[in-house]
Amino acid sequence: MDRTFHQRFTPASACGILAFALLALYLFWVKNALAGCCLAAVVVVMIERIIHTTYVFSHNGNEEMLVINKGRFSKTKHIRINDIVKCHKMSTGFGLSQYILLQCGHKTLVSVQPDNADAFIAEIKKRQATQE
Repeated sequence: MDRTFHQRFTPASACGILAFALLALYLFWVKNALAGCCLAAVVVVMIERIIHTTYVFSHNGNEEMLVINKGRFSKTKHIRINDIVKCHKMSTGFGLSQYILLQCGHKTLVSVQPDNADAFIAEIKKRQATQE
């Protein structure tokens, strides 16, 4: 059975979107339309990534997979559940937002920001236990 988690909308991401949108608005105000259009495109990409990012636990053949889809403008990432060695809850500078750091294999680190971090970690542990 597939289980889907959506990305958390953090205050840091809201501030980033707001800052770029205000800067784009200012650039349009001072008649610098080319730079304003570029920043408006950046705002659209930021909003699209936040809204459409999903983390899907799925079963493909014999193995469990974590599929990270960050929207239409980026590639989908597939991670085998058995490749996840550790998962830690971390926080950014000043504690504005929290994320989960997944260690996959020897040197690969992946950060995710699911809406329900505890349920996400529990789902990883449950699917790792059923694979063994």
